[in-house]
Parts: sequence; C-alpha cells; structure tokens
Amino acid sequence: MRYQLVFKYVVILLFFLSISFLIPAGYSLFTRDGLTEDFLFPLILMGALFLVALQIKEKVSDITIKEAILVVVLVWFLFPALSALVYIETGAIPDFADAYFESVSGFTTTGASILTNIEALPKSVLLWRSTTHWIGGIGFVVFSLSILPALGAGGAHLIRFESSKAVEERVLPKVKEIAKAILYVYVSLTVAETFLLKICGMNLYDAINHTFATVSTGGFSTRNAGVAAFHSPVVEMVIAVFMLLGAINLSLYYRAFKKRSLRLFFSYYEVKALLVIVVLSTLFSVFLLYWEGVYSSILQAFRYAFFQVVTAASTTGFASTDYSNWPPAILALLMALSLIGASSGSTAGGIKQFRFIVMLKTMLGELKKTSHPRLIYRVSLGGRTLELTTLNAIWAFISIYFTTTFVFGLFIALSGYDLVTSFSASIACITSMGPGLAKVGPASNYAFLPCYDKLLLSLEMLLGRLEVFPIFTLLLPTFWRD
Repeated sequence: MRYQLVFKYVVILLFFLSISFLIPAGYSLFTRDGLTEDFLFPLILMGALFLVALQIKEKVSDITIKEAILVVVLVWFLFPALSALVYIETGAIPDFADAYFESVSGFTTTGASILTNIEALPKSVLLWRSTTHWIGGIGFVVFSLSILPALGAGGAHLIRFESSKAVEERVLPKVKEIAKAILYVYVSLTVAETFLLKICGMNLYDAINHTFATVSTGGFSTRNAGVAAFHSPVVEMVIAVFMLLGAINLSLYYRAFKKRSLRLFFSYYEVKALLVIVVLSTLFSVFLLYWEGVYSSILQAFRYAFFQVVTAASTTGFASTDYSNWPPAILALLMALSLIGASSGSTAGGIKQFRFIVMLKTMLGELKKTSHPRLIYRVSLGGRTLELTTLNAIWAFISIYFTTTFVFGLFIALSGYDLVTSFSASIACITSMGPGLAKVGPASNYAFLPCYDKLLLSLEMLLGRLEVFPIFTLLLPTFWRD
C-alpha cells in the first residue's frame, strides 16, 4: 500500500471538491450575510494541503484496486467532515455530531436531518446544504474525472468502487468521456427542472435548492414543511417526475440520445421494472387511501399517493404531506419500495432494481427445481446470462445489506426507542430514504437521538452510499497485506 499516493489522491480530490464551497461563498457575498469567510476556510485549507500533495512524485494514474478502495472510503468520510466544519463555523449547527450527521446525510443524498427550524438558518447555509446533495448525487468520482484530466487514466478503479455506479465502462471507450457524458446529463436535468419550477411559481432560490435535492434524489428542502409548504399540485408533479428521472440509470439517457431512440430507453429492463412498480404501488395506495376515507376524492388520493410512492421508490425522501397516519399497509409498502430502490447507475439508493430482479428470478428457479430436481436454470438480465460468480456477488451483497440494516436497527433499539422508530431509521439511512416512521417520520427529524446514535447512523448512510463492500473490506486484515 503506497500511502503517499493515497494521500496525494485524497487531497487532490478533496481540493477540487472544495471548489464547490465557492457556490455558497458567492451567494453569501452577494447577500452580505457575513459568512463568506466561513465558506472559504475549507477551500483555503485544502489548497494548502494540495500544494503539499503536489510535491509527492507518485503518479496519480498509477493506482491499484486496494489503493482506489481506500481513496474512495477516505474521501467519503473526510469531505462531510469539511462540510461539518462550515456548519460549525457559521454557527448553523454548533455540535460536531449534529453537523457531521447533516453533512453525511447531504452527500449520501439521504435527506435525514437534525434541524428543527430550517427557515431560521441563513440562506447561504441552506444553499450549501442543498449543494451537498447535488455533489453527492453525481458522485465525487464522476465530478472529479470530468474536471480533472490528471485523474483520467487511473479513474477506472475509482469508478469501480464509487457507489453511485453512474458509469458503466462498456458505454463509452474512455472513462473520462463517460464521466463527462454523465455530468452533461445531470446538468441538463438540473437546468430543466429549475426552469420548470420557476415557471410553476417558485422563486429562483427555492427552485435551485429543490432541484439540487430532486435530481440527486436527496430530499433536503428550504422550508420546514418541505414540498407541502408550496401548496401546489403542479410543483409536486414536476418534482415527482424529476425524482423518477433521477432514479433512472444516467448513462441510459446518453445512449438513447446518441442512438436517437426512445424505444431503447423504455425497453431497458430496469426502467420497465421501475415504472411497473410505481404504477402498481400508486394504484394500490390510491385505492386504500380512498377506501379508508383518508381523502374524500380519488384525485386528491392520487396526488399524494403518487408523490409519496415516487419519493420512496427513488429514495428521495421528500414529503408532500404527513403520511404518518396513513394505513399501515401503505407505510409498509413505502419502506419496502425504499429497500428495493431504483435503477443501477442512478442517484437513488436501495439494493437496486437489477438485484431485486435477480433475487426474484433465482427464487423462482429454486422453487421450480424443488419439484424438478434435474432442472438446470439460468438467470439472465437484459439478454445476458449471468455467471455464477456474478450471482454469488449479488446474493452476498443482499445478505450483507439486510444484515447491516438489522444490526443497526438493533443498536438504535438498544438506546430505548421503539422497534418501528429504530428499524425504520435504519432502513431510511441505509437506503438513503431519509424520513422513517414513528419518531423519525416525515413530520419529525433525528435531532432527539444521542450523539453516538447519530454517528452510528452516519456510518450506516455511508455504508449504503458506498454499497457496503468498500467499507467492510477495510476491516479485513488481508486488505492491509501487500
């Protein structure tokens, strides 16, 4: 393990990511809220370390898989710490555990919050809070490879272990081209939604903040009541549509555009699976909400059901209403949707559609084999038969994912909280859903938790964002052996 190279790589990435602090710093300077220097501090700090890192002669393009894993994990742990320093310096969140939780929640696009009065904070702080979603959604690897040519040659390893999986190496011949293509798609979705929200009546500041939180499937809002504060079905529909768009493999947009084929887009198995799940879940929720008398009209039931189903399926975490008192069957459905997640290569969390499909196909195959012992079945996705090693990796991930969810839920329960609060908090954090149920429901937050529980859930958010393997790999003694 070449620690000097790891240090150089981490510092370079953190420095270029720290340039994003210029966004709230510029807004702070424009509004003269006196916080400009606080936002510039991390950039100056990383600038000094960047100059030190440049003295290291190791080439950043010459990085091994082990070193790439360590770089990815360190950056995902350290950049939220820089953000936490800003929250502390500005006085917005004075406690480090709270500040780190809020930062991790932002960068992992979870949307869980410890803030009790969002609207009381300076607008520049809220803008940075939303920006953490936008950066975390696209993933620091794609972001960095798009603007930093020096990392291009060694970027394949980082892309392999960066959890957003927004890049598939077979899409384009070069890693750098892939990263730029994905970033173009991401920026295009951002511009389009901002424009539409502005047309729908939002002011530009709210439109930008909610767009950052939507295309990244994050969930932070500038209002205490969230999206419900705007009392606009049109705004809710625009946000819901872009949550769906953000939940689809970003590379698919580029491929469909290059081939001028909408058929390619809608025929993709994960897109079809996502749309089928959203439609069926919405119909079920609408029926139950109307049948149980929660809403007096089907149209009103559809308005709220569709939004909450999409926010759960995309693991965004926005809430257009307080759904805590909805029928338990719907609440269970929303939790299940967040666990399934959306498409691979999207900004959403969860186990992802392709793993869910493989799980169903394998289960069906094993059931058939029970009655026909000599049966040999194969599992295929997108016209490709999956190898046994791939199937083993998928099942290993699912096993570790659900075990982690259970263990963290158990730890929260040991602090004295009820099972619904504890396990929904665990599910909400590992899937990047954000709001859970009971005490961590859409009308509540995570402020009441003790510091160690917040740090524990911060770790779980990072595990979910990095898809568990990279972090757990560091715990193996063999990882550190040459």
